[in-house]
Amino acid sequence: MTVRAVATKDLAVTSRSRGLWVLGTLLALLFAAIAYGFSGYALSASETVVALFEVLGMLMAFLLPIVALVAAYMAIAGERESGGVKFLLGFPNTRRDVFLGKLASRFLVVAAGLSVPFLAATTVAAAKHGVVHADLVLGQLALSLAYGGAFVSIAISLSATFATRSRAIAAAIGSYFLLVLLYVVPGVRITAIVRWLHTQLLGFDPNVDLYNAITFTSPYVAYRKATNLLLPPDRQTTVFRRYGDAAGDLPAYLRDEVALVVLAAWIVVPLAVGYWRFVRADLQ
Repeated sequence: MTVRAVATKDLAVTSRSRGLWVLGTLLALLFAAIAYGFSGYALSASETVVALFEVLGMLMAFLLPIVALVAAYMAIAGERESGGVKFLLGFPNTRRDVFLGKLASRFLVVAAGLSVPFLAATTVAAAKHGVVHADLVLGQLALSLAYGGAFVSIAISLSATFATRSRAIAAAIGSYFLLVLLYVVPGVRITAIVRWLHTQLLGFDPNVDLYNAITFTSPYVAYRKATNLLLPPDRQTTVFRRYGDAAGDLPAYLRDEVALVVLAAWIVVPLAVGYWRFVRADLQ
C-alpha cells in the first residue's frame, strides 16, 4: 500500500459516515436558505451578492473549524484505539504513508463538504439576483479551503498524538476553544487577558500593536483578516483597531496579506509536530 491506497481506503470508510453526510447536508441547506432570504438594504443586485458572501464568510469562520475537527479528529486516534493501525502497518506501509494518507482523505472530505454549500449559495443567489461574482466565490472558496485545511492539520496532529477516543475528543474541543472562542467571547477574549497580564501583572504601559500581533496568531482571526483581500474597500472588516495615542497606519505585520502566512503556518507547523509525535509513538 501507499499514501494513495491509505487515502482511498480511508475515504471509502469515511464516506459511509452518516453523521458527516447529515452535517454536510445541513450546511448546504443553511447556505441555500441564507442566500434565498438575504437582501441588502438600498443595495444593487451586485452589491447584495457581495454582501451575501461577506456574511457567509463570517459564518464559515465559526462553523468550518467544527466541520474540520469533527471530520478528522479520529482519523488516527480511532485506528490506534481499535488496533487498526497495526493492520495498516502490517502492509508495506510506513508511518508516513498512514499519516499523509489520513491527512489527504480527511482534507478531501472537508473540501467536498465545503464546496457543496458554496455551490448551493451561488446557484440560489444567481437565480434570485441574476449576478454571479465568480472571482469572489472562487476566492472565498479557496480561502475557506485553506482555513479548513489548517483545522484538518490541527485535528490530524492531535489524532496522531493521542491514542484514545476520549483524549482526541477533549483535544479537539479544547483547540476550538483556544483558537476560536477565546478570540470572540466577551470577558475571556485573549486581547483582554494579554492586556491585563501586560499592564497589571507586569506593570508595562499599554501596547496596542503587541495585543493585535498576539491576536493575529489565531487562524480564526487570520481568516477574517484575509477575507479583506477579496472584498471591496467599503465591505472590508476592521479586525484590528487602534486607539489612544496609537495613531497612524497599522504596522506591516498586521496587514491583510500577512494573514495568508499565518494560515500557511497553521497548516505546516501542526503537521510537522503531529508527524514527529506519531513516528515516535508506541503503537503496541
